[in-house]
Amino acid sequence: MTWALVVRRWVFALLLAAAAIIAWRGGMGARATGVAIAGIDAASIDRLTIASRGSTSTFTADGLAWQQIEPYRCVADALAIRDTIDVLAALPAYQSFAADAVDPEALGLDRPVATIDLSGPGGAQRMDLGRRAPAGRAWVRIGDRIISTSDALHALVVSSDPRRWRDPALFEGLSPEIDRIALRQGDATTMLERTGQRWSMRAPIQTRADADAVGRLIDALSRVRAEAWVADLPAGDAADVARFGLDAPAGSVTVAMTTRSMKDGAVVAGTTQQAVEWGSVVERGTGLRVARRVGSPAVVSLDERALASMDPAPESLIDGRMLDAPSSTIKSIAIDGPAGRLTLERREGQWFMVDAARPDGAPAREPAIASLLVALTEARAMAMNEQGAPETLARTSISVAGFDGAVLGSLRIVREGPAGRFGVECGDGLLRIYSERMLLPLEPDQYVR
Repeated sequence: MTWALVVRRWVFALLLAAAAIIAWRGGMGARATGVAIAGIDAASIDRLTIASRGSTSTFTADGLAWQQIEPYRCVADALAIRDTIDVLAALPAYQSFAADAVDPEALGLDRPVATIDLSGPGGAQRMDLGRRAPAGRAWVRIGDRIISTSDALHALVVSSDPRRWRDPALFEGLSPEIDRIALRQGDATTMLERTGQRWSMRAPIQTRADADAVGRLIDALSRVRAEAWVADLPAGDAADVARFGLDAPAGSVTVAMTTRSMKDGAVVAGTTQQAVEWGSVVERGTGLRVARRVGSPAVVSLDERALASMDPAPESLIDGRMLDAPSSTIKSIAIDGPAGRLTLERREGQWFMVDAARPDGAPAREPAIASLLVALTEARAMAMNEQGAPETLARTSISVAGFDGAVLGSLRIVREGPAGRFGVECGDGLLRIYSERMLLPLEPDQYVR
């Protein structure tokens, strides 16, 4: 233990002793008021300003909802604000002194650790929070009185961070009406677009997107929360933006969404866009990164889970099925491979096999048909690549048609030997790779009863 530390501890002890002596000496002139602010109606408070930790935030009530209006507008946590107001309204006054009867500096009230301004229909009040005292006590100043009270309010306003009363969600009101999602990491961009109920990937390749995976991505984005508030940047402060590595963001997510409103009795559709970008690591070894919602001055930190949800691997968003069609819409399946050519046709709910030996068709084995339909419409690829299948592997072609005669899919299938994995080309430049355990009957004999 250094002498400097010993001296600091003695000074702190002397200050506490001085505060106790002041309170004791002034005790004859002190009065107990029951609560720190008498007659306050917690339910009527509709404006609250907190100055703490070097920042000032103002919140206002709109019915039961609260919003922050300064330093910028955003949704606020109504429950946390109401809890704080309830604690403030019930704050006890163990002793109350005239301001000139005690030394404010000894009680930490010359430079308050926090200031609270509250107002409502009944008027306005200001409270300065001073030093904490032993045994769960603290000092506050209200008007011309200095009060010894509980440290419950200090725990909410000083030990915590009132900026946490802001809504921590980085994306607002995401809905199924999202039309486009752009995910950027460095120079790589993944672009997803919706047409009707179908999602497509436009970059880095053009292919079908997995609607379920995109739905999970949207759900994950709606749950991205700020871990903590780092700073509120003044508009146009390029130096601070660069300090956090946000002048050249490491990554970003941009979401475009259709909105509809009434104008002159007609429905008007428009597009809104939200973007979140992240920059450098806040603290070495923590994994936390700073981020901000584009257009907002707030710089926040995000944990690894939030970052991972905004940066999925592109292949995880690709539809891993061979066909984007339910099995009930399939009318016929033509298979042409090394073992011969056959056509499977659905006739009045029953499947028939047509080949050179059975030109009029014969009932096909139902287990083989069921395995084929599951493989075509439900099996998910275990991996994908853009290199295509080796030319040395024999190929089997499959053409699938619907009841209206339209082609639902044209596939080329290879296999790594009799017991190897399957590779399927679906016409989008990708080779989807499936497990060797997948049941995919491709030979005519497998359908003969």
